[in-house]
Amino acid sequence: MSLPAVPSSSLPSSAPPSSGEALKRRALDAFMAGRLEEAASLYRELLAGEGMAADLWNNLGFVLSELGRPAEGMAALRRALVLRPDYAKPWVGLGGDAYGNDRLDETVRLWSRAIQTDPNQEANLWFNLGVVRQMRGEAAAAALCFGQAERLAPGDPRIASQRLLCLNYLELPGDRLLAEHRRFDERFGRPAVAPAAHANRPDPERRLRIGYLSVEFREHLGAYFLTPLFEAADRSRFEIVCYSILPDTHADAYTARFKAQADGWRTVGHLDDTALAELIRTDGIDILVDLAGHSGLNRLPMLARRPAPVQVTWLGYPNGTGMETVGYRIVDPVSDPVGSTDGHAVETLVRLPPPFLCFRPPTDAPAVVPLPAGATGHVTFGSFNKLSKITDHTVRLWAEVLRRVPDSRLLLKDRPLSDPGTAAGLRARFAAAGIAPDRLDLVGFIKDAAGHLAAYNRIDIALDPHPYNGTITTCDTLWMGAPLVTLAGGRHAARVGASLMASIGLPELVAATPDRYAAIAAELAGDLGRLMRLRMGMRERVRTSALCDEARFMRNLESAYRLMWRRWCQEQSGGQCGGQPTA
Repeated sequence: MSLPAVPSSSLPSSAPPSSGEALKRRALDAFMAGRLEEAASLYRELLAGEGMAADLWNNLGFVLSELGRPAEGMAALRRALVLRPDYAKPWVGLGGDAYGNDRLDETVRLWSRAIQTDPNQEANLWFNLGVVRQMRGEAAAAALCFGQAERLAPGDPRIASQRLLCLNYLELPGDRLLAEHRRFDERFGRPAVAPAAHANRPDPERRLRIGYLSVEFREHLGAYFLTPLFEAADRSRFEIVCYSILPDTHADAYTARFKAQADGWRTVGHLDDTALAELIRTDGIDILVDLAGHSGLNRLPMLARRPAPVQVTWLGYPNGTGMETVGYRIVDPVSDPVGSTDGHAVETLVRLPPPFLCFRPPTDAPAVVPLPAGATGHVTFGSFNKLSKITDHTVRLWAEVLRRVPDSRLLLKDRPLSDPGTAAGLRARFAAAGIAPDRLDLVGFIKDAAGHLAAYNRIDIALDPHPYNGTITTCDTLWMGAPLVTLAGGRHAARVGASLMASIGLPELVAATPDRYAAIAAELAGDLGRLMRLRMGMRERVRTSALCDEARFMRNLESAYRLMWRRWCQEQSGGQCGGQPTA
């Protein structure tokens, strides 16, 4: 998820003309030049003579915050509001401080107040408010915020992508989502100059240059799913070039590892679309694989320039791009059943033998402990998915599970739950569904990875959210021994759980209806012997399954790449393309 940008409306502003105009200009110039101590001194000098000027208190507050003196800065902003309660900028600044300290409930209140005070707030503030609402599990409200930001800044693809990502959390049919994604292509997928023909040699059997474009060459996603792309690739047939959007400040040990294993490495976050497309074209990439979709710091508008003959999207986003210049999307027959889901994508769906990804288990994961219910005396259901996935549908689904197992508890973990206001809001949503708030155990941020994984040892049975299933979270859950109950829906995001459970040989835990979902969970909770056997054998089950078979996965993926390439070569020779690539 994208972190909120600093709203430019919170920056110091020029004050109206007054006797101290020259001094005010000096203060603003000092701030813009980074001379923050000088700026603070000048604003204090101004306030000595104009102590009732709310704009000066606002500007001083912002400068003090930039100096790392947040308490003084927030005091100055509050002083500005005493003088002018209808002044939006201090509300924005106070909200930014609350966000930076994980006080998300307060952030929403403050930024909403800024918007009420000045309805003409710029797109950034609406965008930021949408991000925070999404983090808190308020996807419908977040989508409205992103929609308003998009109306104010229709030319910003970042905002359009974030709105599309948010729509995946909602109960929308696949054809509606496809229409929304096509609208992105209409706005950002049509470059002013048509892409030139590619100079790549159309030899169907030669060694191919595969380019991977991602912001995730790091521990988060890379350590789990990208490692096989480097370590299990057939280098005699494929050369790997990475285009890393990742800012240097976010690089880690995995970034260095991937960089050392790649045949070519380009750090490209600073390049504009024209320069990046030209770099990829000059590098002679045959197949460019986008690993972001509409998530994060994606570069989808650049793909409209068609820098590579074959362009593919995979893994980082639970939907298609909507772009005509992206030819393929990699899925599997469980995540995207033949026929019913083909009409949900602009891209041709290339179905690998399940699953559509490969999981590298963490080497430092703690051991699986015996069934937690044996120690607690009750079954604990749980999910460590983002609150954005806990839609009203999911709340109703999980509430029914808890009703069918009266003595059970529900453990939920996500960083925003460190905020008391956000936690209280979630408890209230379950209370509205008939579940006593004290049946929920809510866990916030755990800094170290080992501690995060160890927290899974408190869960007896994992519950998958719907309609946006877990992926990394599901893999962690299974590796830590907890079986997962999932509901298979009608589109990819709602079928990832089904794909993962089928790949480890537990399709019986996949429900076709909400009623069956609750029944499966209740049946598991009522058979502790079966639950213990599943738990103690889960890690070996996962280890020996298709989910962790890196060699198998890479041969299937590389076969798909080869078929895509042959199809392009056939097109260059004027031949007719027969059928769709499959592995």
